[in-house]
Amino acid sequence: MQSTKLTILIADDMDSIAEFIKVQLSSLSNDIDFQRARDGYETYRCAFQSKPDIILLDWEMPEISGMEALRSLKLNPETQDIPIIIISSFSSSDKVKEALEAGAIDYLRKPIETEELIARVRSAMTLASTLKQLKIQKQQLEIEQKKTHHILKNILPAEIVKSLKAGEAIQPRPYRNVTILMADLVNFTEKSTRMSPRKLLDELRIIFTKMDEISQKHNCVRIKTIGDAYMAVSGMFSNSKEHALRAAKAAMEMRKFIQKRNLQNGIQWELRIGLNSGEIIAGFISEHNLSYDIFGDNVNIAARMQTHSGPMQINISESTKKLLEPHFSFVRRVPQRVKGKGMIEMYYLHKPQNDSSLFSQKGRPLRNASISNFDTL
Repeated sequence: MQSTKLTILIADDMDSIAEFIKVQLSSLSNDIDFQRARDGYETYRCAFQSKPDIILLDWEMPEISGMEALRSLKLNPETQDIPIIIISSFSSSDKVKEALEAGAIDYLRKPIETEELIARVRSAMTLASTLKQLKIQKQQLEIEQKKTHHILKNILPAEIVKSLKAGEAIQPRPYRNVTILMADLVNFTEKSTRMSPRKLLDELRIIFTKMDEISQKHNCVRIKTIGDAYMAVSGMFSNSKEHALRAAKAAMEMRKFIQKRNLQNGIQWELRIGLNSGEIIAGFISEHNLSYDIFGDNVNIAARMQTHSGPMQINISESTKKLLEPHFSFVRRVPQRVKGKGMIEMYYLHKPQNDSSLFSQKGRPLRNASISNFDTL
């Protein structure tokens, strides 16, 4: 909690005047911290370091004058809002105008009258107190805004968060060329019964956090997670012709992450991944629910690709295969019957063309990547 104690910086090169001001102002409150500066440079340094609530600034000080210090303080974002009262023996209206135009909130003439000093400082104290409260409220608001932004960033695509912050209405819209990636953990329900709730959530957090990192790396947008299922889309906001390639690379890296983690982790997980390319519709499903989702026949097909995939395999549709043909080799599967679609061609993603990165130095497939699980015609 921030201190409510008031700090007043008295900037005057004459000790007698500075002490007089301090004594008179001490009657205002027992909760005032007085600071002292003897020239313009020291005033600027103290103001920058301690951020006093009020500055009483003598115009005529040696080396750097009070007026020069005033102008410097008002140019610095760190000190420009501090209320400053100029004290001077100059009595002409031109000098008063100059001080006020430079940023002073008030002007006090020498010799200083006690009643006038107290009245002007009391007014400045009210302003300083108001400014302090506004600053605290602003900081609290910024903290809450950061929390809200963090929450939104974790449940919505970044582009949608930007649009919401800009006050833009988010309308449902089609995305004509995208690739949908769906993945889930094999035998999740069975394995989850053998773990404590905390251990289970820790496992999901580690896996999904890494999958988010992989998605971002390959310019894919995570749409949502449901239980042990993960959904992402490539090409939604980038309009890239390589959306299928990016999704495939993300899928392969996700699988590789699980393979490596299994070597060091007691719990052995397996992924089932499905890819499908085509047109989708995206938007909020309810005015009262910040759930940004994707819809359409191609989303359903991607889900079927994932459901019909074998453990640690990447099952792709005909539309995705056509887009990946220059980059990968495939293993054709036995066509599968899909509800409402009849028999559908499916393929397992094998390996990149002219690339042996999926294999060990001795040419053996990586663990859980054996093509012996492929079902060919």
